[in-house]
Amino acid sequence: MLLSEWVRHDLDEVTAILDRVDDEGASAMVDSILGARRIFVVALGRSGMLARMFAMRLMQIGLAAYVVGDVTTPAIAAGDLLVALSGSGRTATVVAMARKAQDFGARVLAITSSVATPLAELADHRVILPAGSVKNDIATPTRLPLANALEQAMAIYLDCVGAMLAERCGQDNAAMMRRHANLE
Repeated sequence: MLLSEWVRHDLDEVTAILDRVDDEGASAMVDSILGARRIFVVALGRSGMLARMFAMRLMQIGLAAYVVGDVTTPAIAAGDLLVALSGSGRTATVVAMARKAQDFGARVLAITSSVATPLAELADHRVILPAGSVKNDIATPTRLPLANALEQAMAIYLDCVGAMLAERCGQDNAAMMRRHANLE
């Protein structure tokens, strides 16, 4: 298959996932983030890279955001929010961190592919990006490698939530650039 065909196929799969996501979930996620004292993110693998990108955007908006596992991440507590990403919703470390965050009084917002997963079931709030996960079912219909379409849909979703947050917080690109890393 030619590159242009792969691009079209990729965009079609990602669009099919995002077309099934409801607006209310994104609005509730924005409200949860803005209602939190601090926001922590946790994920592993490629989802972990997305979580780090999202934490950076939250910081650029002016919110207190941390990546679980970084050496400068403070203790989570009541009033805080843990945003936990796992496409399969079964990543043992992510599920364990979500439970632990709740033990410390924090709320958990899960972003995953199905409501019928351990992560979604324990979360206080959930965002479901309805896509199969090859980790749960190797027969998931996709021509892309592993969970590519789901991960790309998560990236776009988080970028759009970031834009919604920036708008709600009155932060334009000039304001966010002032918080952008300058030791690059």
